[in-house]
Order: sequence, then structure tokens, then C-alpha cells
Amino acid sequence: MSWNSLTDRQKTLDKSIERCGVKLDNTEVCLRNVMNAIGAKDDEAGFVRKRIEIRLRTAALLGNTDSFISNTERMLDQFEKDEEEWRKKLGF
Repeated sequence: MSWNSLTDRQKTLDKSIERCGVKLDNTEVCLRNVMNAIGAKDDEAGFVRKRIEIRLRTAALLGNTDSFISNTERMLDQFEKDEEEWRKKLGF
């Protein structure tokens, strides 16, 4: 579901989800709270649920990416330290 294929109403709802102030999760309570906060109608619940799921998956992916980057940086730092130790041991 690309942004360009959304109706103006769907775009408005999607933008409102971000600003609604409800902590997002996969529960029905969250869905209802978000729908109430953004003024979504009952027949729009499926759309709102999908957009919440997209946000949750995106947040999880960003968290995993941040962890990967941090781990990679630590590994590179350790390689540099190891290389420096070997240089000292070998007299370079």
C-alpha cells in the first residue's frame, strides 16, 4: 500500500496516527484508542490496524538496525585495538 495509492482521507488518518499520543501496540484496546483519537469510523478499522502494524514493524526494524550498527562499531573498535596490540608485539 504505497502512499500515492492512498485516498486523501487515508492520508489524513495515517498522519493523525503519528500525532495521536497513543502508545502503539497490537491490541484491540490500542486500535480503539487510536481510532477514537483520530476520529476514524468503524469501517476504517482495517486500514488503521494496518497502518499501526506498519509503524510497529518499522520501529522494530529500526531498533534492530541500530543494534546491528552498534555491534558493528564495537567489533571494528575491537579489531583496531587488537591490531594495535599486534603491532606493538611485533615491533611495528
